[in-house]
Parts: sequence; structure tokens; C-alpha cells
Amino acid sequence: MPKNGIMVPMSKSPRVIFKYKRIAEADWQIEAVCPGGEIRYIKEFKSKAEIDEWLQGTLRIDWLRSQGYAK
Repeated sequence: MPKNGIMVPMSKSPRVIFKYKRIAEADWQIEAVCPGGEIRYIKEFKSKAEIDEWLQGTLRIDWLRSQGYAK
């Protein structure tokens, strides 16, 4: 039983939301909306397929770790 009998729900870790955007022909970027509303840009993608690969692969986790959002 928690102290004083009060159950405190465990909070989830803040999440980063990824949005992709086409800037021009063969120029894409990912906007990473970080906790607190800060937006970081991950640039130099040539296609939506490259972005999909980045988001679904280990590079996304590597980036989150490098920014301190994952272990």
C-alpha cells in the first residue's frame, strides 16, 4: 500500500511525435515534436520511402537515444 493509502498512477514518459514534410522535389524532412513543444528537424531525405525506412528502422531509436528520450 502506498504511503498515506493514496495510489498514484505511474506517468508515461513524454513522447516525441514525428511528422514528415515534403519541402521540394527530392527534399523531405521529419519534424520531431519533443516534450514541451520544441520542434527538431531531421533533414536531407530524398523520398517518402527513405522517411518510412528511418521511422520503422533502428535510426529512429538511435536518434531518440541521442536526444535523451530513450534508453
